[in-house]
Amino acid sequence: MYVCLCNGYRDQEIREIAESGVRCAREVYFTLGNGPCCGTCLDCAQGIVNEVHGETVTSPAGEHSGDTQGQQALLMAAE
Repeated sequence: MYVCLCNGYRDQEIREIAESGVRCAREVYFTLGNGPCCGTCLDCAQGIVNEVHGETVTSPAGEHSGDTQGQQALLMAAE
């Protein structure tokens, strides 16, 4: 399945990079060739990475999935 339409990255490609040890969606993208463009796929990509590493991420109460600034801060901190 396509996860990133801007770059044409598929879930299997993201899994393969995550299995090599990468734990950040942005780093996965750069490893595949290009960083994220519009960024709408980063949550999905990070979910795949977390799944590969057996991690679960829970949102604090009151945090909405549309909170892109908070999500970007978390991703940047993970780098």
